[in-house]
Amino acid sequence: MPVTVFRSDPGMKSAARSSVIGKSPLSGSEIQTWPEAEILKTCRSSVLRHGYSRWLALAKRGVTPFLKDVYGSEEEAQLDDAMLLLQQGSDFVYVHQGRTSVQKYGKCFRGVVLSTINGNMTNSWLNIYNGTLRDMRPKYTQFRADFSPKHVRWERIVLPVVSDGEETAKFIMTYSEPLDDKLDVLSATFDRSPIGMIAAARAVGENRSLDEAEILLINGRARSILNLSDSGLAVRTVADLRSWIKDVVGWDQVSKPNNDSGRATLLFRSVNDERKISVIVEPYEYFVVYHFLEV
Repeated sequence: MPVTVFRSDPGMKSAARSSVIGKSPLSGSEIQTWPEAEILKTCRSSVLRHGYSRWLALAKRGVTPFLKDVYGSEEEAQLDDAMLLLQQGSDFVYVHQGRTSVQKYGKCFRGVVLSTINGNMTNSWLNIYNGTLRDMRPKYTQFRADFSPKHVRWERIVLPVVSDGEETAKFIMTYSEPLDDKLDVLSATFDRSPIGMIAAARAVGENRSLDEAEILLINGRARSILNLSDSGLAVRTVADLRSWIKDVVGWDQVSKPNNDSGRATLLFRSVNDERKISVIVEPYEYFVVYHFLEV
């Protein structure tokens, strides 16, 4: 399925750009966009699908829907999930954020200018929102973000809206929903497990290396086996985990990967105390989980 990937890198003059993501290490956050023809086939959330379908119904004869039709008469429950931004030059100001949206984000953006938000994705959203108002067509996106402690991967529908037939003022209305299960549920399972476990979120984009996956959770047993502190700040990615196993705890891999139905099993030997540790790598749709067992 064709997608466009936007990457924000605060160090670049043009931080948001369409690019093909390779396997080299990247900083910042990625945003994927799908062609409009793929929206209803790709979008999972009923809230997003409703917002897009209603926009299509109001977009008669190729005219962009008016704010009074989209916002003024929209159901209150749907507005609770929405965010509305007013274009100011090439920037945007948040003029509405529903209560449900505030709860999901854990932040209130009402009255905030988008460019002033300190985050890896700010420039990418500026690029996407301005592009949406240039062609006046909706965009569907998926992205990975750190603004919520309970969710990692999100989807968002971006809808252009105007004040009148002359397009005197232009607005962006968005609906966003998390794609993944709540991490607090996963964390509780991890914490109770007698098996060492580490979960990582796969990097967004095709052909991205597993080394780029970001570590989300490390349970107590895994910390004990790997001699990790409670903060675990030294291990942020799978690449860091590989280096830690080899260079810090001193494990030698003594077997080739044994692949079974997508799972890989590796056997290591501790140079310091001759322990043998079996590591099972189990991939999921957006995540990968490592299981550590002493044998």
